[in-house]
Amino acid sequence: MAISPSIITGSHVLKHRHGMSGMESSDGEEYTYQDESGEEDVGGVESQEEEEEYSYSDGEGGCAPVPLPPPSSSMADGCKVIDADELRATMSALIDDISSVLAIHPCAAAALLRHYNWNKESVIDSFCTDPDQAKEKAGIMRFVPDLQTSDKGRLCGICREDVPAEALVALGCGHFFCRGCFTQYLVSKVEEGMGCPLTRCPEYRCPEMVTENFFRVLVPHATLAAYLRYSLKSFVDICSAFRWCPGRGCDFVAMGNSSLRACLCKCGMLFCFRCGEEAHVPASCEDMVTWVEKCKNESETANWILANTRKCPKCATRIEKNQGCNHMTCRQCKFEFCWICMGPWTEHGANTGGYYKCNKYDPSTPTKDEQDGAKAKAELDRYLHYYQRYDNHHKAQEYATKQEEEIERRMMRLQETDGSRWIDVQFLKVANEKLVECRRVLKYTYVFGYYLPEGTARKRLFEHHQENLEKFTEHLSWLSEQSLEEFKKEEKRSEVVNYTRVTETFLKNLLKSVEDGLMDEDGEDMEEGGWEGKSEPGRRAGAAGGGQVGEAAEEGRRTLPSRDGAGGGARARRSGVARA
Repeated sequence: MAISPSIITGSHVLKHRHGMSGMESSDGEEYTYQDESGEEDVGGVESQEEEEEYSYSDGEGGCAPVPLPPPSSSMADGCKVIDADELRATMSALIDDISSVLAIHPCAAAALLRHYNWNKESVIDSFCTDPDQAKEKAGIMRFVPDLQTSDKGRLCGICREDVPAEALVALGCGHFFCRGCFTQYLVSKVEEGMGCPLTRCPEYRCPEMVTENFFRVLVPHATLAAYLRYSLKSFVDICSAFRWCPGRGCDFVAMGNSSLRACLCKCGMLFCFRCGEEAHVPASCEDMVTWVEKCKNESETANWILANTRKCPKCATRIEKNQGCNHMTCRQCKFEFCWICMGPWTEHGANTGGYYKCNKYDPSTPTKDEQDGAKAKAELDRYLHYYQRYDNHHKAQEYATKQEEEIERRMMRLQETDGSRWIDVQFLKVANEKLVECRRVLKYTYVFGYYLPEGTARKRLFEHHQENLEKFTEHLSWLSEQSLEEFKKEEKRSEVVNYTRVTETFLKNLLKSVEDGLMDEDGEDMEEGGWEGKSEPGRRAGAAGGGQVGEAAEEGRRTLPSRDGAGGGARARRSGVARA
């Protein structure tokens, strides 16, 4: 998935102000989006020591493209994507280099490189230290560039028949076989698959390698083509500097190193260079292995529990409803409650207005597990919390991905009905691409969060970033699903564009914070006291800001967590994260 350019309509200013109406933080600071007419819209950037303005104008009040922003350092830096032809040229250049330096045949050089995992320095060092030992390990101690012929008839070592001299062939080791048997042996090795580049002489326990030059002479063209493909795949699989793109039907290869967390392929697939799976920042590869294994064992159980049980409002024991009555009694604590609203059954009598007076939504605070409660139950509930949200973002990511074609159709309809240029409607595609990216990252934040120690300042800071990204992603999703009539309005397009940009900022904030080890801006580990309690000079500023989200029309403007321990008059310090 490509990181798409942001597009701003007209001339707008995104600023941080004091003492004006808008998004208020708990210390009196406000985060407001305002256009030049003074009308407030949405908010969400981080302040600096001095006020900053984020504006774009094409000079005519219309839409204009912004250059493609550089990818986040955690996402796609240091990765080069090449096709099969470029890969083959790279492999050939390495073989030729070793052949020239060591003055050996290219096929012998390829065998040495394959044995030493295509590490050029290891090959040269080993060969210069003890060339005979290096050749013996690589299976080319008796290497010859051409097939050997016999001066007399012999018994074929495979079919065990007497064969005339002209029909016998052998490698440098001198083990003769009839040409037909040798050819069939090599064909069968290619048919076995990936191991064919490591084929050795058919003679029992003979270490001599059958190198490419012999395949070229003995096997049919189609078999040779398969052998060369397997050789190329083996090169990528063995060499740590390369990784096949895991995209379906994709033949591109990424070049990088094991520290690279994600690589963006030309096919649009964003994958982890280290493990070859979908890019899973901020979760580590080790966490993903553990999580996937855990989900294999517990996801079906989790799905059934979520669909068929509820927690007792008093003791949090999971309860399955196996009869028709909504009057429930917990077997653990004997608490009686209503299955519909989960309220006490004592509030459902005639004196309280009827047995089923539970039609109003009243969210209750989560029940804290008893200190002496069963650890297994507490761990299951914790896992269900993270798994449910992980699965929710996974499904939302799939939905946003499937919407790409529908977005294209909506863009064409909007262009036809509104008379807009194609560039003017790109904001819909950019917003959807950002949604796919944010859903993917949010999905893996729950894997990362699951393995973070509970009750630590690091986890509180991480969840703060996670919350900000989540609420802006949800609101951007809601905005992008508005009717085409709404998108004919210039202010609605501007809102989508700027929410896309601000959501990108929160995404960078979260990834940057994790990259920094969830430490404060001075590089200190925030295990003691927490980031909320640190004084202004030594505390991270948290996320970039806030804005209207979801139910903003009903709730007004949301309040951000305190970012300033010194009071409302002081400005929030920058936390070292990217700006909008």
